[in-house]
Amino acid sequence: MIQRSKSLRWIEGFKYRTTEPYWVFTNFRPQRSIQLNRIHLTREGLLFIEPGYSSDGPSGPTIDTADIMPGATGAHDPGYELLRNGMMNVSVDIIQPESRPGEGVIYTTSEDERVIKNASHEQIRHEFDKLLADLMLLDGRIVSAKFEKYPRIRRLVDRALVFRAQYFYDGLRMGGVSSAVVCRKEYSAP
Repeated sequence: MIQRSKSLRWIEGFKYRTTEPYWVFTNFRPQRSIQLNRIHLTREGLLFIEPGYSSDGPSGPTIDTADIMPGATGAHDPGYELLRNGMMNVSVDIIQPESRPGEGVIYTTSEDERVIKNASHEQIRHEFDKLLADLMLLDGRIVSAKFEKYPRIRRLVDRALVFRAQYFYDGLRMGGVSSAVVCRKEYSAP
């Protein structure tokens, strides 16, 4: 089970700016702790976001609803920011847990992906995409539980949540690579 903060809080700024710390335990085990701006990733896999972290929120043709914000602003955007800035160039292992919310629902993980030593940039990016799907499903279940008295509506909500998580995951797998590319071009003015 994923351990994390109770909630993500933000105000509008860059697009969104966190107002309180947010954290989530990930499957990443970097050789050394990584820090960039207001993002911290410990050797134990704790991804910690300081208050004031700015994010553009969920990308693509979508509506920024509360159930996507923790996954997008609290985990995925910081992860891709680390990748873009070359901060994941330290040796990083990925250790998969026994089960995950998206496993078998949104994505599959083969036996040789259970423990990845010295993961590649693409393997790390894929893991951040899986984490977003997992958090979307977890937060979607919280929304779905509000319809417990209405089983037919709850089933519809559950299907819509899985569809949306799959939509995000597939979109990231196909089009997210350019957002995680290490920044190479340097500009100067005047």
